[in-house]
Amino acid sequence: MIQRSIMWRAGAAASTGMLLVSLAPGHAHAQAMVKFPGRVCEVSDYAAPASGTRIQYDTAAIQKAIDVCAQAGGGTVRLRRGSWLTGPLFLRSNIRLQLDRGAELVAATDDALFRKTTGTAAWAANSYLATLNIADAENVAVTGEGRIDGQGAVWWEKWRAQTRATGTRPGADRPRLVYVVRSRNVLLQGVKFYNSPSFHLVFKDSENITVRGVGIQALAHSPNTDAIDPIDTRNVLIENNLIDMGDDVVAIKSSHVDPRHPDAASANIVIRNNTILAGRGISIGSETIGGVRNVLVENNVTSDAMYGIRIKTPRGRGGPVRDIVFRNNRMTNVATPFVFASYYDARPADDGVLARQLAAGGFLLNDQVYPPDSDPARPFAANQTPAVSNVTVDGLTATGAERIGVIVGLPERPIEGLRLQRVKVSADTGLLVRNAQVALAGAAFTAAQGPAVRRERGAEVTVAPPARRSKKNP
Repeated sequence: MIQRSIMWRAGAAASTGMLLVSLAPGHAHAQAMVKFPGRVCEVSDYAAPASGTRIQYDTAAIQKAIDVCAQAGGGTVRLRRGSWLTGPLFLRSNIRLQLDRGAELVAATDDALFRKTTGTAAWAANSYLATLNIADAENVAVTGEGRIDGQGAVWWEKWRAQTRATGTRPGADRPRLVYVVRSRNVLLQGVKFYNSPSFHLVFKDSENITVRGVGIQALAHSPNTDAIDPIDTRNVLIENNLIDMGDDVVAIKSSHVDPRHPDAASANIVIRNNTILAGRGISIGSETIGGVRNVLVENNVTSDAMYGIRIKTPRGRGGPVRDIVFRNNRMTNVATPFVFASYYDARPADDGVLARQLAAGGFLLNDQVYPPDSDPARPFAANQTPAVSNVTVDGLTATGAERIGVIVGLPERPIEGLRLQRVKVSADTGLLVRNAQVALAGAAFTAAQGPAVRRERGAEVTVAPPARRSKKNP
């Protein structure tokens, strides 16, 4: 039988045909293109009707609908209105999982269900499987007006209990909500993602990814609940999303050197037109070992967050970060609008150690501690030492900030070629610059206390007129 196909390009509207999305020059390939047969496989054909409060697991029924549809050549697996309780699910190539309006996919909280086994190790991000797992696949989508709830509060409390018992933070070895690895052409659109046990949407060693028009939400106190993490991943479009998060809004990472992509393991990433509430910023790092290059962050609106935009990459986990543009972003009541730093060291658990670090001239910014500007240089090591260069911030406005920003490079490798153009920030305290080359072009900083710009060792701050904008790049 000939099946009708449905195609999306770059997260276009869910409809027949094809929609092209205009991207910035040089980023035209930062998108997914997916195409599915018209076949629809109903989960309700394999399960009892979804109820308002699900008691029994629907994992087997949902997985059977996925597998039957994939074996038949692909198509749409449909979850109708109601609550569906599940353990880990495995999406296949050529499958679109559609959550109808009113459909809620609820992750179980049984630790044993999510533990990886020998047979599922290829799908796992760490010791655990995700709620939705996509591995070694292509042409996959999760779309619709429904939502996926990770029930993360149970896991967050376990994390706090372990922290109290041991005095150290146990990290993020908990289930993700969606984990995509070694895959291509993956689209997430429209669905609301809530309360992941740890990171919400993670893409590892993948290409051609679109996250468009989704909602991602977890409480501000939730630990390690990053919204979107592209790791060693290329050609990514993140646009028109609503994000309210306890940790990084986006965290672009590069965990290793990839011989297939020697220029940068993570590259060609566009993040635009997103509405951001609580969170810790659109970030690059902390791992940048294999390089991050060619990133555009534009037209995002952030309010009531800890950070706005960040580069955070430390010695030992650093690498080349270059050709980064932050353009036309707006912030209100963001504590620190921008941080560009080659340090990323957690506050020590021992208050005595912290007191000695601060007495030596270091400073604390939220839960990160920075050394004094007398920190000695160390030997440069490729793919270990952070090397940040050619970063432009153009058109940023921020009001209600606690501090204008922090720019701190390394004595052995200062931040190079950082340009702040048409940047207007009002804050309680000023901008700190250390071991960095910074050009201010049309920047307007207002600090209620102290100098607007505080220069420490290795600060090279110059003032230049702003570059003229072309009509093609307003």
